[in-house]
Amino acid sequence: MATNFPAGIETTRVTADVVVFPNPYGAQDYFVDGNASASGDGTAWDEAFATLEEAITASNTSIALSANRWWARRNRIFVCGDQEIDEDLTILPEKCDVIGVGSDLYPFPRIIGYHTIAATRPTAGSATGCRFFNCGFQQEHATNDIFAIPAGCHGISFIGCTFTAAAGGSTGKVLEITNCAGVRIQDCLITVGAGSMSNIFAVGISIEGTAATHDLLIENCHITATECITIANGTLMGSMIRGCVLRAVGECIDDDSDDVQIVDCMMISDANATEAGAGVIDANTALGINCKITCGDHLNAPWPLLGTLAT
Repeated sequence: MATNFPAGIETTRVTADVVVFPNPYGAQDYFVDGNASASGDGTAWDEAFATLEEAITASNTSIALSANRWWARRNRIFVCGDQEIDEDLTILPEKCDVIGVGSDLYPFPRIIGYHTIAATRPTAGSATGCRFFNCGFQQEHATNDIFAIPAGCHGISFIGCTFTAAAGGSTGKVLEITNCAGVRIQDCLITVGAGSMSNIFAVGISIEGTAATHDLLIENCHITATECITIANGTLMGSMIRGCVLRAVGECIDDDSDDVQIVDCMMISDANATEAGAGVIDANTALGINCKITCGDHLNAPWPLLGTLAT
């Protein structure tokens, strides 16, 4: 299956074979090898950084140099490692693609840890235009979010990424994103640990805050969690959840904004649903189309629900 990698990369998600061309954006490429015994300068595989945070720091320095005039360009960071990369990130790269390559148990590297992004720039925090492609993230502590992303990280994107819960279940969230515009979460898997519903996240995607939360797209994701997607009462008209398969213990979608279009989604819940879908989905029925619900008292029922449905 083809993935949505940036221009300049040809790959398939099945084999993760990657042909790397010169950066099409005219900026800098960096390389991270989680198996490196020591860090190089990060400019080639033979001189790879040993940690992702080193590469992010270097990328943020180069993209901001006035001498480079790279204000409208993008860096790239390529990451590999055949064991879990144990790292807790506190910064994101500005105008940069982070691309998982190589192979672990899966055709992508896995980063184990939790990533609380600081809100102050330039040494940390609210980078714009950061995108993660084909990366795996493994929850380390069952009480922590995998990513807590602060206000101002506009354009944050996760494309073709996998997120796996810790053993024993989680009280944390996968993606907690606050007051960020232009969020893209596409073709991602938020899944159980070790194939058991005992090992699931509390919340898959949590869109928080009431400012700058417009232009949200969650597309073609498969999410298993106690609650799959929660959205605060921001201004999200024109935003969309499309083509997702959502498996929840409780609500699959809770959209407090009532602004998000919900199209072609399949929702499975352990809860029971009212005729309007409450208990499984809390959203604006005037913005829903072609969705189905299977839950405690309805099987393959259409949402928005119309008429009296047989149980």
